[in-house]
Amino acid sequence: MKSNADLLSSMIVPPETTIIDAVSLMTRAARKILLVAEPDRRLLGVVTDYDVRRAILDHIDFSTPVDVIMSKKPVAGRVGMSRTEILALIRERACAQIPMLDTDGHIVDIHFMDEYLNGDSSPQVAVVMAGGQGKRLRPITEHTPKPLLTVAGRPIIFILLDQLLSEGIEHVYVSVNYKAEMIKKAVMDVPRYRNHITFLEETEELGTAGPLGLLPVRPAEPFLVVNADLLTSISMQEMLRYHAAEGNEITLATKRDVHSVPYGVVDLDGSQVVGLVEKPKYVYFVNTGVYVLNPSVLDLFQASGGRDMPDVIAEVLKSGKRVGSFPVHEYWLDIGNHEHYARAQEDFIRLFGNGASGESES
Repeated sequence: MKSNADLLSSMIVPPETTIIDAVSLMTRAARKILLVAEPDRRLLGVVTDYDVRRAILDHIDFSTPVDVIMSKKPVAGRVGMSRTEILALIRERACAQIPMLDTDGHIVDIHFMDEYLNGDSSPQVAVVMAGGQGKRLRPITEHTPKPLLTVAGRPIIFILLDQLLSEGIEHVYVSVNYKAEMIKKAVMDVPRYRNHITFLEETEELGTAGPLGLLPVRPAEPFLVVNADLLTSISMQEMLRYHAAEGNEITLATKRDVHSVPYGVVDLDGSQVVGLVEKPKYVYFVNTGVYVLNPSVLDLFQASGGRDMPDVIAEVLKSGKRVGSFPVHEYWLDIGNHEHYARAQEDFIRLFGNGASGESES
């Protein structure tokens, strides 16, 4: 484990560091912030996970230096502040971290919100949608529900549950329908899940959002909704923070994709050619199946009845409330067909190693 001094040193970068290198450094440091500084550690600005995601939305090339996207007037504390003063600053400015500076603006230390707020907020909640039939994966889903298909020797839903719990999500609701008893038994046979999981039992297929109407208790804070057929390293805590910072009613995790057309694309007006683009590339963002919802969204739901998430989002947009995009730079794969299921086996070992597949079920 790194000492505080080593951790701090790993988070300080020069202003010419590229965005792509910054993402790698944030991942290695396991903290979603870098301190941009002069060689003598005089703070110039900070780059957070939020800044990286805004860069994606602004189509900024990741070879760009971080000083282009950094916050030049970050919230900072001064050496000598008491714990009470630091906590007050964290709460007042809603910061996840506070760099501490000496009187000349040099970085001396850094404090993180989780050091101060443990047990000081409502339990965080996620809802995992695991009720689908997995029709595109037949025939292997005729006897095994998709959430229990294994990747690197572990059921997909176990990988997701471990990720949520490791990020501090304290209560997870799992909606089940197709082969529900198999899923419930598999999950409850793992002791570490028992005190964190509650099942939402669909008596009929309720779509990609309908099970939210079955929640027995309304979450007190914004909560996650995640499809159960995903393999991803999306930072759930960063998504929750991003949602709050953007003031969204709903936030969708979106992944940038590029589609290359191998032909010349003709622009027609009737039978007249008005343009020709040779082998164009189209850039768009796809929905990853990970969401953050404000509790007020649940006002749209009845106790039962099918709903799909696109319809819920359309209603929220119609009401004039904000729906935002959380651009994903992390790994993401929807395990919805045989090709992606085969790819997941290779990707998991290559990107995540064997650690999760070798865990004890205790």
